[in-house]
Amino acid sequence: MPAAAIPANEEQRLAALHAYGLLDETCDDLLQDIVQLAARLTDSPIALVTLIDEQRQVFAARHGVELRETPREQAFCAHAILQPDRPLAVRDALEDVRFADNPLVLGAPGIRAYLGVPLVTPEGHPLGTLCVIDTTPRDHDDAAVSTLQTLARTVVTTFEMRRAMSRMRSMALTDPLTGLPNRTAFLEALSRAISTHRRGGPGFSLLFVDLDGFKALNDTLGHAEGDRALAEVAAVLRGNLRRGDMPARLAGDEFAALLFGGNGQEVGSAAERLRIALAQAMEGRGWAVTASIGGITFHAPPRDESEALSAADQLMYLAKRAGRNRVMMSEHPPHVMPGRDGTRWAAAGD
Repeated sequence: MPAAAIPANEEQRLAALHAYGLLDETCDDLLQDIVQLAARLTDSPIALVTLIDEQRQVFAARHGVELRETPREQAFCAHAILQPDRPLAVRDALEDVRFADNPLVLGAPGIRAYLGVPLVTPEGHPLGTLCVIDTTPRDHDDAAVSTLQTLARTVVTTFEMRRAMSRMRSMALTDPLTGLPNRTAFLEALSRAISTHRRGGPGFSLLFVDLDGFKALNDTLGHAEGDRALAEVAAVLRGNLRRGDMPARLAGDEFAALLFGGNGQEVGSAAERLRIALAQAMEGRGWAVTASIGGITFHAPPRDESEALSAADQLMYLAKRAGRNRVMMSEHPPHVMPGRDGTRWAAAGD
């Protein structure tokens, strides 16, 4: 069974495929309607919307089979995408050297006839196909080809609508100045973290970061310089948090970060490293700006995201009142320590 060649633009094609966010999702209702219509209009027992990933063929919608994916080397559609401007028609797979010994021909679902129309993005990248399959040999007339081409254009339009909606949502959840998630996005992520924790998932920590001296910077050097300082804070947050953590800009000069894993002491150390990195970055630009950070590690879930954020916010204000440019940490529930009131505090900085 000769494997299909790799398209010359494979790297760009895969990047386009992943940009649509279609892989490993449940079948879209509209796509499911399209494959059912394709099967009915072409009198075919099987119809599929396929996506050709690096190593596999994924069925974004399927009619007549239970398979969700196959290895790419078995995919008829991997051959179809090599000529994205034309359909691939196979009258009898047993008489085609490319497919005669294919496990999907010799075993279930017993493919004999195949017609696939490449699903091509506006940029010219074939993502996969809309295909119909029969278990007996057959010719596909012009009407069947035309019908499938029309439906394939509808599939691509559906992909484009989903991508546009995804982009709009991303824009709605992104702070335009810093590129960080905004308050809405952060609260959604915090809500998910709390729900996961309630179901027995891991705890998490929350940092609330407020800049010291930012108003004076704006007043003396102007808002343009203030905007540059905020963008620099965002860069420091990205550079000093782990990949799985989530920094965000809440409003003005208020930032936050959602951290997963680690105990209170480890998170406190991470917060202190972040404070130092922010101070050094600001000093390096000649800005008299530092950060007061309040942080809390949740070993038990808070009631809701408002309570969680309020707890970190209060700790940040304690850091401000203690002299600014420092970290105040706590844990929930508090670890009782001798001589303390039941809350574990740690402060650092000047």
